Amino acid sequence: MASSANENELVLSLISHTNVGKTALARTLLRQDVGEVADSAHVTTVPEAYTLLEKDGRVAKLWDTPGFGSNLAKLAKRLRSNDNPVGWILHQVWDRGTDKSLWCSQEAIRNVQAESDVVLYLVDASQSPSSVGYVDLEIEVIEWIGKHVLVFLNQAGQRDPERERLNEMEWRAHLSRFEIVKNVDTLDAFTRCWTEEHHILEKAVEILEGGKKKTAKILRDAWVERNLETFDKAVEGIADWAEFALTDTEPLPKKGIADQIFQLLNRSEHNRELDRIQSEMYSRLAEKTSTTVNELIALYGLDGKTAAELEKASNGEFAVKRDVEEPLAATLGGAVSGLVGGLSADLISGGMTFGGGAIVGMLLGGATTYALARGYNLTQTGQNMVRWTEAHFLHQVQFLAMLYLAISHYGRGRGIWQDPVNNPAHWQEVLQQQLKHDEDTWSKLWKKGGIHSDPGALRKPLRKEFRELLGGVYSRLYPESSELFR
Repeated sequence: MASSANENELVLSLISHTNVGKTALARTLLRQDVGEVADSAHVTTVPEAYTLLEKDGRVAKLWDTPGFGSNLAKLAKRLRSNDNPVGWILHQVWDRGTDKSLWCSQEAIRNVQAESDVVLYLVDASQSPSSVGYVDLEIEVIEWIGKHVLVFLNQAGQRDPERERLNEMEWRAHLSRFEIVKNVDTLDAFTRCWTEEHHILEKAVEILEGGKKKTAKILRDAWVERNLETFDKAVEGIADWAEFALTDTEPLPKKGIADQIFQLLNRSEHNRELDRIQSEMYSRLAEKTSTTVNELIALYGLDGKTAAELEKASNGEFAVKRDVEEPLAATLGGAVSGLVGGLSADLISGGMTFGGGAIVGMLLGGATTYALARGYNLTQTGQNMVRWTEAHFLHQVQFLAMLYLAISHYGRGRGIWQDPVNNPAHWQEVLQQQLKHDEDTWSKLWKKGGIHSDPGALRKPLRKEFRELLGGVYSRLYPESSELFR
């Protein structure tokens, strides 16, 4: 089959019926705004070439072509008169001015015939093969030209692995009679994942020969390498966020014994102190999360910023370490037994009187019961500070990982990044399974956090664990891409 002469150049032509999403997919693959995207026919009117990838003097070019119109019988007649001067005049002058649909279709075919090594033919996956009769006619026209065709199902909607599998099977069966159709896969301009993109060149390697095959192999490997570099940068940013969450602490105010007892008795005062601390820590975490997510958005070639608000959590998300409980208990015990002179007078002058050991026992026991009921995890003494609990940390790990999955599936063809309202449920199921599988490691990482933790010692294991977490999720979501993470 004829193709571009330069063996160091691989030319891919995007082609389809009009308004199926070629330009949207081109934007997603190129990670830049090209052409014009609109919900109307024949938005692209002339073929346009873009550099998709370059490596060692070899280049992959992507052509965005005008969409096929509806008058395919007339198109075939025009193509047969391609070398006839009258036919050429009809195309360039008459059709261009009077029949835009026909003119655009001819431009698409001329581009494929003159430039293409491989045709990427897009199909509207929201429709069944039996309801889109123009597909057969369009492939017959491409078959007449004589080019290899890779069919991709676009406009697939929200990701659903089982639905996609059945859809692909139906389309493969329908198109099996066309020898030029070499493969059928899903590659949605809006919700594809970067782990799937290199399969375009993977399939090109399978169908090309000679120097073109070698060029496709080199460019395929370069595509994988580039995307893995982006992935590693994303992991580094997420691990940096986790390091911050693990090491962020807030000191508890040091108070006199009378104030401490008053605070333990007065629950609203106790709440105000911890609520203030929680608010300040949430503010820092929210800012760090927003910065991290915005960096991920830019890293994946998207525009816009995250607008997500951190979920407001209960007061049960702190691990509280104080150096006051045991000394306070010892002092009060001494006061009740008469071993510490003057303490009773101090307490009375502070407005509190004690009627005996029973009240002191109730006070201390009640404080512990109250703290546990409120979810404040009173741990060993000696640090007098609060930090995020292990449960809260893991909740935020899941939260950020889900946002990352959304970003890595968000094709640029959708336009400005917007926080997803509902991510596919199976993402969360797979993520939770992966977290469960490695829960001991995550627990050990959390225990290394806190006020005396060494950020330098945390950084490397956090990167390793996040790479394994996200790589494991991708491998489960896209088994055919699992070798990328080995």
